[in-house]
Amino acid sequence: MKISERLKEISEFISPEDKLIDIGCDHALLDIYLCEQYKDLNIIASDIHEGALKNAKDNVAKHKMEDRISLRLGDGLTIVNAEEIDTILISGMGFYTIKDILSNEPKMVNVKKIIVQSNTDVVKLRKFVIKLGFKITNEKLVKDNDIIYTIIEFERGLEKYTYDEIYFGPVIFKNKDDLFYEYYSKKLLKYENLLLQIPKYEVKSKLHHRHLIKIIRRALTTPVENQVDVKEEK
Repeated sequence: MKISERLKEISEFISPEDKLIDIGCDHALLDIYLCEQYKDLNIIASDIHEGALKNAKDNVAKHKMEDRISLRLGDGLTIVNAEEIDTILISGMGFYTIKDILSNEPKMVNVKKIIVQSNTDVVKLRKFVIKLGFKITNEKLVKDNDIIYTIIEFERGLEKYTYDEIYFGPVIFKNKDDLFYEYYSKKLLKYENLLLQIPKYEVKSKLHHRHLIKIIRRALTTPVENQVDVKEEK
């Protein structure tokens, strides 16, 4: 099974012992790929769209994975019993959709791991999942078709984070690979341009963008070995 670079990187966050649900499975390409990699892995793959699930069903049948991939039509975690899963995978959705899905507390009781690739508001996502009682155990930036995505793995546990760690991601901030510099150099330019366009009377917005510019400049110019923890600035 050939899959995109984004999906391939997401697959690296899955372990063969995971009791996995892939929410928003689309055509189930990732699920088929995972079952090919891990012979003992079984997956619940769900989607809210009938058309996508029909295509997923065709693909699963084509690869003879019907006994290992359970396809279900429905919204988020509503289509599973809590004891069926301990790992949640959500990719390609926006923050508020992901937030709604993970707010289903009765279905989350046995969940030990969450892997998320959000298309929007990654900082808000980190804050929200941490408040649910999870800590960040792994992260990665991946480039696919000239778009840089953030993949985050959360596991049950409590941990305190600095402002920079929440904003950039503790693992990503610690490692600072080439994609980090590419991604945040573009963000810096974007915020610098936006700052010039914000009217003088929008004081809060100006202060917010100046703050973002400051922390991104600092992250881009400070070597990893010289980084220090920075408390959140109000």
